[in-house]
Amino acid sequence: MNKLTNTGNQTFRLPIVAITAVFFGAGCASVTPTKEVVEGFKIYDIQTHSTSALTLQLSSNLKEVMQKNAKDVQVNNSIPPATLPEKPGRFELTNPFKNAQGIMALAGKQSSIKIPSCEGAVIEATSHNPFAGAENTMFFVCLIPYQKGYHMDVYYRFDKVSGGISTKALGSALAQSLVGDSSQFIPRTIAALEDAVKSAGMQPSMIESYPN
Repeated sequence: MNKLTNTGNQTFRLPIVAITAVFFGAGCASVTPTKEVVEGFKIYDIQTHSTSALTLQLSSNLKEVMQKNAKDVQVNNSIPPATLPEKPGRFELTNPFKNAQGIMALAGKQSSIKIPSCEGAVIEATSHNPFAGAENTMFFVCLIPYQKGYHMDVYYRFDKVSGGISTKALGSALAQSLVGDSSQFIPRTIAALEDAVKSAGMQPSMIESYPN
């Protein structure tokens, strides 16, 4: 009976030791609560003869990619402008709480929220992919038609909370030690979006990117 109890205790202790080693292996900095935000974007030019059929096909392909690479997706489909512009616009980031930052600060809330949008876009898709309870990767894709084709703007944001002694922090540290953080999936999603354009019979050409 004692032998079984000892074996059970050893089995129970191993995960705790492993998690503790992962969490404290990096030293004292591991216990400092830290929030990290990483942003980036890519803008593609897709030169082709814009038609309703092409727009629908491309929009459908992009939506499918977003659905496959995230847990929560919101898609807004809009009609194209009556007259296509000579040059397409570019995505913009706005803070919906800009005029209430004082109130937000007093309430202890985040007052630097950025919402991407594209004027004149026929599709805007936003996805969120939380990971390990302490990370979230957000993707925003918009398709803007113009006289020579389309611009596809891709904006992404990676939020990561680390440090601190909590169940969430320990779980996140263990997950990262095994598979890395979820930012590694950003290049995969971008490549899938490029393939979505190609599968519609068009060739995306990157014209602007950050970071390069």
